[in-house]
Amino acid sequence: MPRKLIWLLSLLTLILLAGCSAAASSGKATGDSDPWAFVPTHDTHTDHANIIQGPFDSGPEVTQKCLECHPDAAEQVMHTTHWTWEGDPVTVPWRDEPVTIGKKTQINNFCISAQGNEKKCTTCHTGYGWADDTYDFSNESGVDCLACHADAALYNKGEYGLPAETVDLTAAAQSVRAPTREECGKCHFDGGGGNGVKHGDLDESLYFPSENIDVHMGRLNFLCTDCHQTEDHEIKGKLLGDNITISPADQVSCQDCHQGTIHDDERINQHTDTVACQTCHVPAMALKDPTKTYWDLSTAGQDLPEDHYTYLKIKG
Repeated sequence: MPRKLIWLLSLLTLILLAGCSAAASSGKATGDSDPWAFVPTHDTHTDHANIIQGPFDSGPEVTQKCLECHPDAAEQVMHTTHWTWEGDPVTVPWRDEPVTIGKKTQINNFCISAQGNEKKCTTCHTGYGWADDTYDFSNESGVDCLACHADAALYNKGEYGLPAETVDLTAAAQSVRAPTREECGKCHFDGGGGNGVKHGDLDESLYFPSENIDVHMGRLNFLCTDCHQTEDHEIKGKLLGDNITISPADQVSCQDCHQGTIHDDERINQHTDTVACQTCHVPAMALKDPTKTYWDLSTAGQDLPEDHYTYLKIKG
């Protein structure tokens, strides 16, 4: 074989090997899913300013007005944990009847006191007037549509989940829209008595975050419901502490959108079988606003300076 031909074949072999190596290191497998294909598109919400006419004397009156056009909405809400505050019932060996756990019945080791504080806790219930164990969970007019759909600047809830006395119910009802970060954040950013108190990974910095705080919200202007996708008012993403078992289908995962071999380095792709995404991509929480990490309950009851970042006497 002529020397020139041998040289050309050798060069071609090296080029092919280099191409294979580059393909392996890129980690871009053919047919990988486009993350944007899994992000919902939001229709323009109908302006209700000229549809809803007041006045309204109570929250349930607003709900009845909503149900005229959305007859199934209340029933759908009543099947969700935002309404029941309970997980799915399960059977346990030591009980004759199925049992549930959830915010409704749990005692936690954080906000604990011999005296309950239902009038403040139920401020974040998606209903009106839950004051005691006589509350009627089957009453559709008790569902608070405004809790999630009214402009948060125009609506807030008071004790036992009733509308605050200063709320103009007509203006709030006319402002309804698809939930934004402002509506979700009222309860989820300020849970436990203040900004960032209960959840170190959820606080008011997420209303208008930089991409260093949240890359999806800060860089791409995501809404909570872009990942916590909703169907028939059932919001994807369940809390393990409120459920004995959780189906993976009910959870939110990075892999809902980011599928396949997504890293440029194949060595990193191999880590995803055993290492959670947040191990590398969410290495810290409370990046801007502080959060509580513990309470020294031996000081409970003492007249310490009131500061929701360090101590609130109403909590014990």
